[in-house]
Amino acid sequence: MKEKKEKKERIITSDLVMGILCGIVLTLLVLSGLRFFGIHILPAGNATTQAYNKTKYIEKCIDSYYQGDYTDEELANGAAKGMVAALGDKYSAYYTQSEYDEVMSGINGSYVGIGVTLKQLDDGKIQVEKVSDDGPAKKAGMQVGDVFQTVNGTDITGKSLSDVVAMVKTQNNEGKNIEIKVLRTDEDNKQETVTLQLVCEKINVVSVEDKQIGQTGYIKVTEFDNETDDQFSKAVSKYEKEDIKGLVIDVRDNGGGSLESAINMLNRLLPKGDLITEKSKKEGDKTYYSDDKESYDKPIVVLINGNSASASEVFSGTLKTRGAATLIGTKSFGKGIVQTVFSLKNACGGGIKLTTAKYYLPNGECIHQKGITPDETIEYEKKDTDTENDDTQLQRALQIIEAE
Repeated sequence: MKEKKEKKERIITSDLVMGILCGIVLTLLVLSGLRFFGIHILPAGNATTQAYNKTKYIEKCIDSYYQGDYTDEELANGAAKGMVAALGDKYSAYYTQSEYDEVMSGINGSYVGIGVTLKQLDDGKIQVEKVSDDGPAKKAGMQVGDVFQTVNGTDITGKSLSDVVAMVKTQNNEGKNIEIKVLRTDEDNKQETVTLQLVCEKINVVSVEDKQIGQTGYIKVTEFDNETDDQFSKAVSKYEKEDIKGLVIDVRDNGGGSLESAINMLNRLLPKGDLITEKSKKEGDKTYYSDDKESYDKPIVVLINGNSASASEVFSGTLKTRGAATLIGTKSFGKGIVQTVFSLKNACGGGIKLTTAKYYLPNGECIHQKGITPDETIEYEKKDTDTENDDTQLQRALQIIEAE
């Protein structure tokens, strides 16, 4: 049975679940000394009393002695972040409302921004790597290779890639004007500063790109969001109509995303059988299956590397253990756990991402902190000047398909 609507790395929007969770969070926040929500709870038990007294004393010290500026919201968010951080799990996190909105925009397959992919060069400069068709950047004349200098008058020298991305990609920017100055180098190596005026728009993320290489259909999956499975299915259907020998599916440098999308993509390729089993504290063991409504019967090669993680490993590992694909590249990252994002919009706002389950491949293996070893290990480190022919992993994958 295909589990279409069950989402991991998902939002749980049930009023009952949200009510229970928000109640727990608010209780914990109050017990952490936060009076800002106007809720008073009498602590019970020695451990709880000690924690309550400690945080109340810290709160009193801040109120009485701290000379700096702060807001109740800042303290509340800080306490919530600290509470989740105390779990010692790098994958769990508390999100403020703005952070939560950004996370959800990525999962939902769209975001508000200017429609570019940026990269940080070795010298720290932020350069345009890709310009999306029909996006604000394309309309304004931004080009691949442009180097960012300022955003709305702010010099971005020394800023990290994530800092610059945050300046041009946020839900609050929809419809707003942004001025970006870029340094452009022409074919004669002459440089000029170009000022561009852009209007931020909602951008639908293209997470699947494909092209035909010889007798092979090549499909690149850059992330797993809520639209990826549909884009992937369309690409597979297109090549089923073509006279090709097989598919190369590239999930290198894909850090994962929606587990649901990965499962739906597997269901599109595989005949009836087990996919993965998810083991969680709350729901116990839950096995996902392919339903055999659609399957692909030609050879498949999947490209992986050390940055292929989470949903990428669900996808590639299941295909390997089911004997449906050959894996080429280097060992994957090794993230065999699942996170769930809980919305707190009915209470304090924002959200919580918690590690809620482990997953196991059809052969019963959990690859967490181990990774997936490819059938053929081929080292390859991409350089900016590399062409398709320089990609030794891709070339080996094409050889396997063409030999069929």
